[in-house]
Amino acid sequence: MRFPISLVPSFDSEQRLQAGLDALGRADFPAAIEILAQVAAKDPSNAAAWRALGICYLEIREPKIALEALERSLQAEPDDADTHYVLGSASGTLGDLERAAACYRRALEINPDHAKAEEFLIRAEALLESRNHYRRGLKLLYAAEPSREDLNQALRELIQSAAIFEASPAGESLADCAQKLLALRRETPADVEINPENAAWARACERGFQCLLRSNWVGARAAYEEALAYRAFDAFVHHALGFSLVSLGEPGDAVRAWLRVVELEPSYDFSCFGRVGVQP
Repeated sequence: MRFPISLVPSFDSEQRLQAGLDALGRADFPAAIEILAQVAAKDPSNAAAWRALGICYLEIREPKIALEALERSLQAEPDDADTHYVLGSASGTLGDLERAAACYRRALEINPDHAKAEEFLIRAEALLESRNHYRRGLKLLYAAEPSREDLNQALRELIQSAAIFEASPAGESLADCAQKLLALRRETPADVEINPENAAWARACERGFQCLLRSNWVGARAAYEEALAYRAFDAFVHHALGFSLVSLGEPGDAVRAWLRVVELEPSYDFSCFGRVGVQP
């Protein structure tokens, strides 16, 4: 790595370091980099100069150079919590979530009260969990011949990924998974006795089911939302609503509907679509 060096009036390293830190404080990153690079070149063991350089390069979106500067800082001062924290940010920016999490953990080992390291560790671990769910879901979804059980688990993994991290790419695969499950559709009777008190709910459910069969997702959504206005605890209604929503391009709302399904019936089979008897 090469850091810019130019001729400046002569002053000692401590003054140069402070001048660089002042420039960093003013967000004058080019000036800060120039001054701090001079300090680091003159005194390669100056941990503060390398750390500040790392922060500067992160600010100008040069995380690879930032990473190298921060590693140099830790060579000189291996137990500095702030440097481990900033190194975690650089690693996360480069997509290395495992290293980012490890850096935040190390910062907390050194300083258990490092609030930022704790906050970003929680974020990094959540992103790792979301990514793992996503990868497992994709593997099942795009297997050569996914079984009904594979597709059920795939949808659960994708739902969890998107629930943990709203911007997860899992949202882009939900519709595909839903369509594969829909192709395996099984009609199952709902264990509900129809009477005058729930007849309107039953009619809304049946209307939703008929719309679903015709891929009328707007109609299905309206019917199942009406059904939920009467009764909010039927897993098969939330399930069908989720299919309607994802087919309408609303994966976030679909995820919330399917999470409700799992909450109501943890072992629900997403290839099953419930129907209720309807009064003549």
